[in-house]
Amino acid sequence: MKGLIIYSSKTGNTKRMAEKIYEVLKDKQQMTIKDIRDAPEVEQFDFILLGAWIDRGTLETKTLKFLKTIKNKKLGLFATLGAMPDSEHGRKVIKNLQDLLKDRDSLGQYICPGLVDPKMIEKLKGITGLVVPKKIKEKMIETSLKSRKATEEELLKAANYFAENIKRLAN
Repeated sequence: MKGLIIYSSKTGNTKRMAEKIYEVLKDKQQMTIKDIRDAPEVEQFDFILLGAWIDRGTLETKTLKFLKTIKNKKLGLFATLGAMPDSEHGRKVIKNLQDLLKDRDSLGQYICPGLVDPKMIEKLKGITGLVVPKKIKEKMIETSLKSRKATEEELLKAANYFAENIKRLAN
């Protein structure tokens, strides 16, 4: 089967995840990997894995727009976020990604932690209480400062997750 991995990466976290997924899939599937800025027409592919960094609980804007152009394709979503997948925020992100896959031929979704952009942390520090309540702002900054890159093991789990789902699709 012919697959396409498209990703949007702000700080390199999601690119690392996309590359690991590609590395695992390329020996069993005919794979192409592209940055979203260079995405080819999707009609020629049997399945698409679309990845992005998380912004306000969902895929960043450019990726959401691209997602809307994908019709009648087997589709999986992957993402990195500045919180742990098992945190409250992580669980909300998982639900949001599942919702994006509703009424689609889904290959599932997978999220990994990602290091928050230091520029974003500085931006958070400058937000006033009028925009975000102080306690929420403090929690956001604390979580961002604790963020980390995904481990190789976490990235490999993501890649194997999609490999298994694609294998089931082929059978």
